[in-house]
Amino acid sequence: VVDAVDPVPVIAAGGVGDGRGLAAVLALGAAAAWVGTAFVVAEESGAHPSYQDAITTADETGTSYSVLFDGGWTDAPHRTLTTAQVRAWEEAGRPASGARPGEDDVVANEGTRAIRRYAADVPTAGIDGDIGSLPHYAGQSAGLVTTREPAAVIVERISTEAAATLQGAIAPQESGPAVQ
Repeated sequence: VVDAVDPVPVIAAGGVGDGRGLAAVLALGAAAAWVGTAFVVAEESGAHPSYQDAITTADETGTSYSVLFDGGWTDAPHRTLTTAQVRAWEEAGRPASGARPGEDDVVANEGTRAIRRYAADVPTAGIDGDIGSLPHYAGQSAGLVTTREPAAVIVERISTEAAATLQGAIAPQESGPAVQ
């Protein structure tokens, strides 16, 4: 993509959750990286605490790519944690919108607003109800996100790791004895 759109800057997204990932996309020519999942668990995030906990305990294989949570977001593929809600839909044969189990059920509320199963609503701290039925948006970098930290600490850690990774990649290597 970088070569195809030059000189337009490219922002790489997907799977970047630590400094090594940032260093990799920069080395491939991206101008920046979009880091999403790591900031969902930031202390300043408005994400529901159970959503944050689910991310910090997930591994890199704990996500699914689908169009399941399409209420208000039709035909838009997305990646979420593979929650019990996702597994139930998969076990039902991945039926299309309109034929999914419990489709009209109200599963949560935000104040007086009802949130139905398969809505695209992000589970925020202000939502009550069955938080596990809501989409837990997260990328494959979820396996790299293990603790809640302030956003400033996340930025500092990722940038320090990226700088060290890039420096290690370009630092001269000590020569050993010549091999004949």
